[in-house]
Amino acid sequence: MGIDRRDFLKLAAAAGFVVAGPTALPRPARADGPYAGPFWVTIHAGGGWDPTLLCDPKGRDGEDDLEPINTFDRGDIESVGPFEFAPVEGHRAFFERFRDELLVINGVDTGTNSHDTGTRHIWSGGFDANMPSIAALMAAAQGQTPALGYLTFGGYDHTDQLVAPTRIPTVSAINEIAFPHRMDPGSAESLALRPEDYDRIAAARAARLDRLGGHSSLPREQRSMSVLFEARGADNELARLTDALPSDLDDSNNPLRRQAELACASFASGLTISANLTVGGFDTHGDHDNRHTPRIQQVLEGIAHLWDEAERQGIADQLVVMVGSDFARTPWYNDTNGKDHWSITSMMLMGRGIRGGRVIGATDENQLPRTINPNTLALDDSGVRITPGHIHAAIRRLGGIEDHPLAAPYGLEGDFIDLLG
Repeated sequence: MGIDRRDFLKLAAAAGFVVAGPTALPRPARADGPYAGPFWVTIHAGGGWDPTLLCDPKGRDGEDDLEPINTFDRGDIESVGPFEFAPVEGHRAFFERFRDELLVINGVDTGTNSHDTGTRHIWSGGFDANMPSIAALMAAAQGQTPALGYLTFGGYDHTDQLVAPTRIPTVSAINEIAFPHRMDPGSAESLALRPEDYDRIAAARAARLDRLGGHSSLPREQRSMSVLFEARGADNELARLTDALPSDLDDSNNPLRRQAELACASFASGLTISANLTVGGFDTHGDHDNRHTPRIQQVLEGIAHLWDEAERQGIADQLVVMVGSDFARTPWYNDTNGKDHWSITSMMLMGRGIRGGRVIGATDENQLPRTINPNTLALDDSGVRITPGHIHAAIRRLGGIEDHPLAAPYGLEGDFIDLLG
């Protein structure tokens, strides 16, 4: 049996399941069958992370250093292949596992110390307030609109009305919407009416849609009716998502693990094109080391769990992952052993079409950006400074949307650099 889109939106609102509809552009036609990839994931470290505690490590000049950048010595910095990393628990295991897949880009200039501006720049490639996130742009430009095309758990998820963002608060909310006619969403036997009654209701709704469509000759009205009255068939799409979810969702204190499980289940169900994952707590203006290090460990653990889930769901070969933050932290401690805002940061990328096992860019001992040759990508004092726009241009080309009409209004600074290989 089916459910019309109006009822779907009412149920969604009642369950706290937010579906924001686009108004500026018509939805593109859906291709046959569930969406099968590629799947785009952005992971946001909210508040401004410290790359010197991760993939762009900086050590002090011994215990007598009066203005140390960190509390470990330069000689304590570790390495795996091309990657140098801070001597923090869990880092070695992460870089050893993803040695061949990971691309680290250091010395990325966000051009700001503002949380809002930095987050927008990192995840859209520009400063303009109307810039959609890369995840939203990818979802809008793929030519399909599955039910949960753009899934977001926070971070910068502005769409500029190109696509509808979907926010999922709980798994129970998914079940309530997927099975609206059950008294108990977890029980297939708890129907409020007999199955034949639901069949008659579905038939009546379909007839009504045909009747309304027959009376409308304006394309805009027809599109509006399609958006506002989209039938759900017996092969309920959200039911596919509930079937794909792990039997026991992760209940650890790392929100990225549960977000990864929900995102991968939705990808595997053909319901989602892109997803924003996020974890906060990085704005450590006080007690930096004790508060910041566990957050970085959460990010690395979340990335590893995302890939575990993608492999379990059989979609790992279709995954593209971008990891970043608002900006970075200062290369010194303040009076409360915290670190403040610093505009030069790092990003990590991996997945389909990205040549891993590489580090591009660098910062000097004062955490200032070094420039690169745009052709060879080698460090070059006469080269260019890497910005988020350069990274987004490369991602757009990877996704085949650099010349897409939806991307055209959202220009990116700088000439193209083939960062992804």
